[in-house]
Amino acid sequence: MKPDFKAAHVAAEFDHASPLITCRFDPTGKFVFATAEDRAIIRWDLADSKKKTVFSAHDGWVWALAFAKDGQTLVSAGADDTLIWWPATAEKPEPQRKVSAHKGWIRALAVSPDGKHLASGGNDRLVRLWNLADGKMVQEFSGHELDVYSVAFHPDGKFLLSGDLMGKVQQWDLA
Repeated sequence: MKPDFKAAHVAAEFDHASPLITCRFDPTGKFVFATAEDRAIIRWDLADSKKKTVFSAHDGWVWALAFAKDGQTLVSAGADDTLIWWPATAEKPEPQRKVSAHKGWIRALAVSPDGKHLASGGNDRLVRLWNLADGKMVQEFSGHELDVYSVAFHPDGKFLLSGDLMGKVQQWDLA
């Protein structure tokens, strides 16, 4: 079905008491997730926008979210230097794993196309690669002169991009 952009309209609204930082759909398309300045991660059910679940464990703003390919695991990162693994669809979500990941804020997350690795970038000017299944660091990449604000995998998984506040994008060869 071809979208009709001229007929676009607000289909639903999802409310939270604190200003929001980021939002995204989960891979299953059943939920909307957002992060807020009150350190919360909020999950809304797309079928019922009033059905809201709050994830709480961070000690600072949550800047980034990434999902395992199957949508069952959510990883969050933020100003508290911590990566947190969550059961994305749990009724009462509790952290499954916490990893002290960077010195300073973690600004960006990305999951590899094969779903096995997580990349993170932060204010310590580092990019780190993690095993998504067990949370162990696989590799650290250095070379940025300022904070890393974005990370992205190439669709074939052989390259990782990282972008910083100096206006530089570095391409890392993972093959």
